[in-house]
Amino acid sequence: MTDKLNPPGGALSRRGLLGLGLSTTVGFALAGCGSSSRAGAGSDLGQLEYAFSWLYDVTQAGPYMADTEGYYKKVGFSSVKFIPGGPSAVSVLTQLASETAQFGVSSPTEIVAANQNGAAFRVIGTVYQKTPSCIVSLKSNPIRTPTDLKGRTIAVSDADKPAMEAFLAVNGLRSSDTTIVPFQYDPAPLVAGQVDGIMDYSTNSPISLRQAGHETAVMMFADHKYATITQTYVASTDQISKNRTLLKAALRADIMGWRANIADPEAGAKLAVNKYGKSLQYQLENQLACNKAEIALIRTADTEKNGILTVTQELQRETVETLGLTGVHTTVDKLFDMSLLAEVYREHPELKALS
Repeated sequence: MTDKLNPPGGALSRRGLLGLGLSTTVGFALAGCGSSSRAGAGSDLGQLEYAFSWLYDVTQAGPYMADTEGYYKKVGFSSVKFIPGGPSAVSVLTQLASETAQFGVSSPTEIVAANQNGAAFRVIGTVYQKTPSCIVSLKSNPIRTPTDLKGRTIAVSDADKPAMEAFLAVNGLRSSDTTIVPFQYDPAPLVAGQVDGIMDYSTNSPISLRQAGHETAVMMFADHKYATITQTYVASTDQISKNRTLLKAALRADIMGWRANIADPEAGAKLAVNKYGKSLQYQLENQLACNKAEIALIRTADTEKNGILTVTQELQRETVETLGLTGVHTTVDKLFDMSLLAEVYREHPELKALS
């Protein structure tokens, strides 16, 4: 029997594996060598080898739309080859370093770790302007503000404890103000009343719980002094220097794809269910709800003004500060290079407006 709180292909299973930090640090020292000969100028860019951070779920709805609508060909690629991620896949950063991929999405935490091991990667854009991290509670016993965490029992994975402790600290709370218990990415203890809340992603358990008939309250970290990006486009400094034409073309195609997905989220969800992720047996209701939750993280006042995937200087600084609170230390210059997107939007200003 299918567990209604964890539907086949649902986002909960992904959240659990993401929390385990399943990636490899092998090969990062090669990152300075990423200068594929196929990154030539003009309209003959060859096949784009694009590494995803996860399986073929709706997280990649923008690229699905870009492929389906012919945007990769429009910007000069003969075709695109999507390389799925997952718990047993080689990490995106390692693929970029070894040149088995030319383009991909990672996370700031992974990028900083790679750079500390001798690589030179940079964030060149981001899908999510806000972290999906949140506290999920039942509406009958809601947690709506950080103050509501006092005296409550919250289930938190080991991987998320640094973020949880940082969130408490920036909101003037001590670790002792809240009882933290282990979380196995299963919301059943919340439903059973064994805990008052769980730390998860807004794109995951709130959706599955709602679809199982449970009303929830969701407190977003991003609404309470915890600013950081995720689902970040990444390239090595060598790639940024030598392969600018290819990277700019790929970013341009994805911008068009994400614009199309925002305009028609059901179309993006259907591509995940019926085409790209068909063998994984996703449920359309789940994937559409996840897509809408992700769009809320993509479309903000800043992206309305500056364009999809951009990161303001203020958000760059806030992301570095937030990472530092969790023990991940870097600087803006060592994490970000937004010059490619700046050129894309300067050359194609029609892509900036979302409405």
